[in-house]
Amino acid sequence: MHASTRQASPQASHRPDAQRRRLLQGATALAAATLMPLGARARDGFPERQLNLVVPFVPGGPVDITGRALADPLGRQLHQNVIVVNKAGAGGNIGAEDVASSRPDGHTLLLALDSMLTVNPYFYGDGTRVPALEPVGQIGELSSVLVVNARSPIKSVADFLAHGRERPLTAGSGGNATAGHLYAEWLNRDFGVQLTHVPYKGLNPAVQDLLAGNIDCIVALIPGVLPHIQAGTLLPLGLTSERPQPLLPDVPALSAQGLDGFSGASWLTLMVPKDVPNPVKATLAEALSASLAEPATIERLRTAGIDPFFQPADAVEARIQGETRQWESLLANLKQAGA
Repeated sequence: MHASTRQASPQASHRPDAQRRRLLQGATALAAATLMPLGARARDGFPERQLNLVVPFVPGGPVDITGRALADPLGRQLHQNVIVVNKAGAGGNIGAEDVASSRPDGHTLLLALDSMLTVNPYFYGDGTRVPALEPVGQIGELSSVLVVNARSPIKSVADFLAHGRERPLTAGSGGNATAGHLYAEWLNRDFGVQLTHVPYKGLNPAVQDLLAGNIDCIVALIPGVLPHIQAGTLLPLGLTSERPQPLLPDVPALSAQGLDGFSGASWLTLMVPKDVPNPVKATLAEALSASLAEPATIERLRTAGIDPFFQPADAVEARIQGETRQWESLLANLKQAGA
């Protein structure tokens, strides 16, 4: 009999339909997996409960504002509540130690300021890094600004250099080992400016003394002095960051005004305890990156003086190592001098 006249069996006639159904089911499953929440895709059961985001500083400051700006979008990305927990003290070390000793399952996170990773070890320890924390990703930067009293004869960076090379100036800060202290010492060491550091218990009393004319200048994070700049009582001379700052769009970088190489910014990163599984860290990094891309999050952070941009964990690790080396000699000298 010719093949074209052979009658197909009932099983054979239904086989193509069954194959099509299986292919369709597979494609549907793949699409569902692609649309699955980040945590469900990365590891079964994560996150399985509320996440605690430890902010190691008091409420109201830029680190706290950052944590609260990120909590909601991170929670939406991970499909769990993210709760901000303030644990302040010892320059951020108390909160860091609390997170480092927590269960390494990704449910306890630390919002770290760069000084905790590059400066604190030299002032609170033997100069070695705390090995029990690992970065997830960078959140953004905070530029500082050099300000003087608006009534001061210093009206520009050129004036500042001329005055500081002729006679001693006083530079206030929020305390020893803060960014303002380190920038003042850097100006002292590399640019021939005679700056005597005056530490205060927080930035606000330093600002009040600058307004009263009792000190000559401060290098401070923008949010801490912005109201006085806007009121015209403090004059901004330049930014430590080379990136433009939305809160002070007309203020140029100090490095472009005769302070070649004087460039830096404070930065924030998300950390977890050591030994958190790699898939969990990857999920957290994806959620953080997506949160920082949301227009509402960007706007909220920029309004607080934070320049938001994500960098992966390896870039954060490289930055920690590079900036630790950058500050190492200066920090050692300050510690030896008892600063």
